[in-house]
Amino acid sequence: MARTRNLRRTRVLSQPEDGAAPAAVQETPLSMLKVVAVILLAVVLQTTVAPYLTVLGARPDATLVVVICLAMMRGPLWGAVVGFSTGLLIDISLVQTMGISSFLFTLSGYFSGRLAERVDPASWFPPLLIVFIFSLMVQLLYAMIMFLLGVEASVGFVLLRVVLPTAFLNGLLAAPVYAVCRWWLGNDNRENVFTAKQ
Repeated sequence: MARTRNLRRTRVLSQPEDGAAPAAVQETPLSMLKVVAVILLAVVLQTTVAPYLTVLGARPDATLVVVICLAMMRGPLWGAVVGFSTGLLIDISLVQTMGISSFLFTLSGYFSGRLAERVDPASWFPPLLIVFIFSLMVQLLYAMIMFLLGVEASVGFVLLRVVLPTAFLNGLLAAPVYAVCRWWLGNDNRENVFTAKQ
């Protein structure tokens, strides 16, 4: 009798309460190393290859796409950590004003991770839309920060030659990058969250 009561208690404690987030997939040292490898590869590509891939004067931001894809797979907390780390590496690599990329990437990682919890992880359209939206927001915020720092530019030029082309290019990169990340990293924490909300 006591054993049955203990088993029932263990089963109840292991189940999430209504409205509570389900337990996240356990991250192993190998999976963390894989995430680090993806970040480093994205930074290397962004600083070596991306400057030569220009459309209307704009170039894709592979690091931002990777941050958003990882945030969609691992959740907002991972997205914020990955965003901060990636942004810091970009600022150091490109000798930019320290902290701007870290701040913008942290916001993108966290909020894209939160938004991704509400969409079906099996669908391939949400990554494209989420990457496009957050790329647009990051580029607009970056332009505003540059303006506050004294960098003057035409609003029309910034919108038509930087913000929109970059967001469009990032949206095109979203599907292949998301597919590679899912193949490389395997499990997707969103599947647990989405299933629990059904």
